[in-house]
Order: sequence, then C-alpha cells, then structure tokens
Amino acid sequence: MPTGYLSVQTHPDHEGLVRILASRTRPSGEAGAAAHHPAVRYVARFRDRDAAMMHVHELLRHRLVDIDDRLYRTELATAIAAIESIDLRHERLYVDPETLQRSGDEIRNRTDVFTRRRLWRDRMFRGMGFVGIALLLFNLLFLSLP
Repeated sequence: MPTGYLSVQTHPDHEGLVRILASRTRPSGEAGAAAHHPAVRYVARFRDRDAAMMHVHELLRHRLVDIDDRLYRTELATAIAAIESIDLRHERLYVDPETLQRSGDEIRNRTDVFTRRRLWRDRMFRGMGFVGIALLLFNLLFLSLP
C-alpha cells in the first residue's frame, strides 16, 4: 500500500486530453506556468495510490487514449470528479484556481453523479448477494429433505 499522489495535468498543445499521474512525491502546482509545458491542475494524496489509480482508470476506461502515458480524452472537470468520487481516504491538496473558478460547480455535479452510480452498483450487487443466499437457504431447507 504505497502512499502517494494522483495529479491531473493538461497540456496546451493537446486540447481535450488530460493526463492522470500517480507519483510518490507531491507534484508542484506551478509546473504549467511556462507555455508548451504540462500544467498541474489538481493534486490529491491517497494512502494507496495504486488502488486509487485503478479506481480512476475504471471510471474513465472508455475515454482512454494511451495507457502508457495515462492519457484520457475527457474534460478536466470529469477527470477531477472521477478522482474526487473514489471511495478511498484521500485529501485534496491543490486545485488550479482558474479551474476551480471556471468549473467548480461542474466538478461537484459530476462527482455526485459518479458517487450515485457507485452507490447504486453497490446496492445492486448487495441485493444479488441476498438473493443468492436466499436461494441457497431454500435449497438447503426444502430441496435436501428425503
């Protein structure tokens, strides 16, 4: 369980693509100050960075462009919301002020959507488990009698 950071980066030359990176050290929020360099838009600290990256990839897997570079064709607000909605203990460390001002409400709304989907899926699987246990008990009690 390596502690680490997930960050979201954008690049001015790659409109519509975001890079989600997992790292051991905290990325600097100042990285995108110069033109033609990646800009760090969001940073969060996780107790288990590999599990967090796996969860983010699961949410954004249909938007994957390049697995090696961890590039996703999605909006910045969607990428941030995917990370925020993960059901692992984490701490938001940095959000680009411009991004927060422009897309703050959109990030919150998309985070709620991701969270509701996860809760619905969890309830569905829990219900299927109860149905499975009920069938097993029915078989045990009524079908195994001589």
